[in-house]
Amino acid sequence: MQNLHSPQSLGTPEETPESVSPASAPTPDAYAVPYAGGSPGVREGNRWSGVLLGLGAGVLLTLGGSRLLGGPEAAPEEAPVPTAAATQTVTVAAATPTAVADLLAINGTVQAIDLLSISPQVNGLQIRQVLVREGDAVIAGQVLAVLDDATLQADIRQAQAQLVVAQAEVTQERAALAQAQANLAEAQQNLERTRSLAERGAISQQELTSQQTRALTAQEAVGLSRAEVESAQAGVRSQQAALDRLQTQLTQTTVRAPVAGTIAERRATVGDLSAPGTPIVTLIQDNQLKLAAEVPQTQLGRVALGAPVAISSSADSRLRLQGQVQSIDPVINAATRVAIVNITLPASDLLKPGMFLRGDITTASRQGLTIPAAVLKPQPDGTTQVFVLGEGDVAETRRVEVGNRIAATGDQAARAEILQGLQPGEQVVTSGVGFLQDGDVVRVVDR
Repeated sequence: MQNLHSPQSLGTPEETPESVSPASAPTPDAYAVPYAGGSPGVREGNRWSGVLLGLGAGVLLTLGGSRLLGGPEAAPEEAPVPTAAATQTVTVAAATPTAVADLLAINGTVQAIDLLSISPQVNGLQIRQVLVREGDAVIAGQVLAVLDDATLQADIRQAQAQLVVAQAEVTQERAALAQAQANLAEAQQNLERTRSLAERGAISQQELTSQQTRALTAQEAVGLSRAEVESAQAGVRSQQAALDRLQTQLTQTTVRAPVAGTIAERRATVGDLSAPGTPIVTLIQDNQLKLAAEVPQTQLGRVALGAPVAISSSADSRLRLQGQVQSIDPVINAATRVAIVNITLPASDLLKPGMFLRGDITTASRQGLTIPAAVLKPQPDGTTQVFVLGEGDVAETRRVEVGNRIAATGDQAARAEILQGLQPGEQVVTSGVGFLQDGDVVRVVDR
């Protein structure tokens, strides 16, 4: 039997030294113990398995040597990460320092500065027409109501007739006075003639005395006639005064506005009887209104005369007015510890006495960081967020603390003061935020 440990036992073409790498390890067959009684086929398979194991080990050693000799293998190049595409188009605005006012919120009722009660001056006449309604603007002298003047017209005609009678009496008395004066003149002439005759002894002293009596009687008659004339003239003046009074009352049957203003209330209707002191209408003089605002005693120190006040109404969004503190009532309600602050209001068709309005009195002014108020997004938990434009045009949500608000004026949109959460110059998304989410890449227009 051939010796399996001899080199000749491996003398096949696949087992030649050229076919095996020098770095190859000895094959397992080289140290195998002969299998007694084994078939040649089995031994041949074992030899092929050893060859293959030797080749594999050689390849591994070759690769390991090349890595040791050639240094570390270069890492494969990483594929570039694709850039996210913009999902929405937005506009932005920068957070900028702005003058911010410290405000004191107040509530109050609209009142007329001067509310006039217009009453008729004639008593007992029926109201024939009321020519105005609530809210009508009137000018000074405009007719507001008309009273029935039929009774006055009759009284005037009667007074005119009585005046004519009085004037006739004056004429009669003046005629009587003239007659008395003529009688006096004749009596005086007769007295002078009688006195001359008595001096010559042509007549008795008794006749002279009688003539003197007639002259005195005529003189007294003149005085009486003069008194009658004056009485008749006084009667004329009395009748004229009565007529003038009736004519004045006739003019007063037309009730006119004493000043320009706005009708606040219509209190009388057609058919009512007129009475002095019973108003037909009430008139807001020059349409001047004020807001009587209630301010707690503890806050009065913050209110200054002339301070601007922003007026609004929770019932009418159109009502946005700018008022001014006019005065502060000197008396504080002892029960509520509240004082009334009177605020002048500009003329507006939207204002009506009795309205409930809100206001913000400016108590101080300072610099604060502001952004458009429309960008604020209230959250269910009570916080407020905005979208801030970050690096790479990425929209990021940011929680902010909101301070005072600046109302819109003209072309200037409303703004909000940001106390925390933003830095000056940071840009917030102002439009296109309807479907925007945190981390979205956006495209900014008008940059």
